[in-house]
Amino acid sequence: MGITLLARIEKVKSPRKTVLTVVQFILGVIIIIILLHQANMPETIGALIKADIRYVVTGSLLIITASMMIALSFYFILTVLKYRVSFSSCVQANFAGQLASDLTPGRAGYFITPFIMGALSKTPVEPCAVATVVSGMVDFFIRAFLTVISIVYLIGPVESISGVQWIVATSAFILATSAVFFAVLLWSDRPRKLIIKLRGFKRISQFLDPYVTRFENFQREGVKAKKSLVPVAFAMLLTSLFDSMALFFFSLSVGVDLHPILFIFIYSLVSSFTYLPLTLAGLGVQEGVLAALLQLFGVPLSHGVSISLLFRFFYTVTDFIGLPPILKIGLSKVFDKTQM
Repeated sequence: MGITLLARIEKVKSPRKTVLTVVQFILGVIIIIILLHQANMPETIGALIKADIRYVVTGSLLIITASMMIALSFYFILTVLKYRVSFSSCVQANFAGQLASDLTPGRAGYFITPFIMGALSKTPVEPCAVATVVSGMVDFFIRAFLTVISIVYLIGPVESISGVQWIVATSAFILATSAVFFAVLLWSDRPRKLIIKLRGFKRISQFLDPYVTRFENFQREGVKAKKSLVPVAFAMLLTSLFDSMALFFFSLSVGVDLHPILFIFIYSLVSSFTYLPLTLAGLGVQEGVLAALLQLFGVPLSHGVSISLLFRFFYTVTDFIGLPPILKIGLSKVFDKTQM
């Protein structure tokens, strides 16, 4: 009866989710159009057309390399947990998750990653979920730290434009809160106690019961994963550095030559805005924040918007590397497993 009721609820929610997704996509496109209008559309398009292909290709390859580092962190964690998985499975699962995240609000679609990884490597979902969450937690902590110390680097411009202080504060809050949430989920006893309390309600317990054992296994594997934190931190730091350098090369492609270190901080600041569920993967929001930050350093708005569009386009296009594993497994199978 519980399963039937859940199926009915999902059937009602499905059209609403579709409408919401379409609305969020349209909102993101509208923000992009407004940015193009404000930046002088002919100048922005001209900068994109004249972009140096050598730098564009280099930036794209760096984005792919950054994603490979995330897959490497999965491999480290699962190896520590004593599961034999191929690096190829980790790479495919990560790109598949990233592709799904590009098409969902707050990048929520990334959570299909453990299910795809499990299907490809014949590994239980729980350790795959631990690999995903631990990597994400470490990534959030690193970027939150870089965001906070960016205040020192940006102190001159921040004094002249107080709005940037809100960008820094919002970015640090999003990243730090996400990191702490993942840490609590992995290692705190509070989630388990909450589940036990909720099981006292009959209507809720029928939905929770199938997940209790899985969550206990998840936390048990999470404790073991602590041994992987050092190599994972190194891999995730490289991820941020490679993505930052991709942004640097996209800037060079349109004739903007700023110090590479600056982009390490800018990337940490702007990447957090993709997790705001206002639009799909922060479409339009991230571009606006990036263009605004670049303006602080004398970059014309038209060039700032062109850089942000290059970054968005190639960040999304390279994620299509994850399409074959999704098609191989089948979307229905992946999402059926998420409902288990």
